[in-house]
Amino acid sequence: MNSNKLPGYLLAIGPILMMAMFIAVWPALVGTTEKEGLVGEALVKAVMETSMENFSITKIVATLTGAAMMATMLGYTLWARSLNRDGLKGATLASIAAITIPVATAGLMFSMDFNFAAGDAWQKGDIGNSLIIGAVAEYASFGSTFIWVFVHIAVVFIGLATVLQVTDKISRGVGAILAIIGLIMFVMNFTTLDDSIIGMLWMLITVVSGINLIRQKTS
Repeated sequence: MNSNKLPGYLLAIGPILMMAMFIAVWPALVGTTEKEGLVGEALVKAVMETSMENFSITKIVATLTGAAMMATMLGYTLWARSLNRDGLKGATLASIAAITIPVATAGLMFSMDFNFAAGDAWQKGDIGNSLIIGAVAEYASFGSTFIWVFVHIAVVFIGLATVLQVTDKISRGVGAILAIIGLIMFVMNFTTLDDSIIGMLWMLITVVSGINLIRQKTS
């Protein structure tokens, strides 16, 4: 297996599994929460009530979803490392990406673990602290800027390094699109615009990037 195969499989499969968990598995096994018009304690309480109907199932589904996300981030990290070769253009960019993505992923894992802590407190009857921890988890997961800034700039660097290093037109095109989408997401971190559509496009180009890495015959 050449050095691009493993990150390719991780990038091709990780986002698909993650979206499947969000779109199909989570609503079917855990349920959905109507968040429209809810803010603050009411929002967190509604989320907690849905999640705590069967905490064991929720933990399993959340863990699998997190694992899919981690697989995707690991794929990006390994891809960046494969581009970090002495004497090649963009190697410095790839080196930065290979460092920042694992650090950002650790932050994402920590914020996700707040959800489990909130659930544990709820299960023990400590509703007040559960809602406080749940609020941190809710807003850290969907409102974090600092963590996602580093993820998105790393994606831009990986795309640029790919464009600078490869000669294959398809790979260069994929790298360019990835860099553009990463740049758009980077900018949107500092706005109040809904980034759900561009996020879906990112997942799509991530899968395409993975498939492209798999098809490459040389490392």
